[in-house]
Amino acid sequence: MTATGHVLVVEDDPHVLDITSYMLELEGYQVLTAMNANEALTLLGTHREVDLVLTDVNMPGDMDGIDLVRELHRQGNRVRYVVVSGDALHATERLGQLAAFLAKPYDRRSLLKAVGDAMPH
Repeated sequence: MTATGHVLVVEDDPHVLDITSYMLELEGYQVLTAMNANEALTLLGTHREVDLVLTDVNMPGDMDGIDLVRELHRQGNRVRYVVVSGDALHATERLGQLAAFLAKPYDRRSLLKAVGDAMPH
């Protein structure tokens, strides 16, 4: 079964961004990419079809992944979120119930499960 939906992947490491996007595209998702939170906000302003944002916590710039989720929530954006981090405890404490969490490093199966579970049905 092919997955459906639009995912925005926000990741500052180009290798992680490429492989994550590739795994999601192979599964059938339509994927957009951004290297930081500001790029993500710009893309989301013009791509209303995005169902889910998959974002790393640690990114360069004035906003990390959790700040991005909080800002989108504050704006009333109804997109779903999966936040990725190597520091599960810190990230989940800051996030509360705003987003699903995926621990780094992740494999294809855990990535696809996290995204599939968070997608609106």
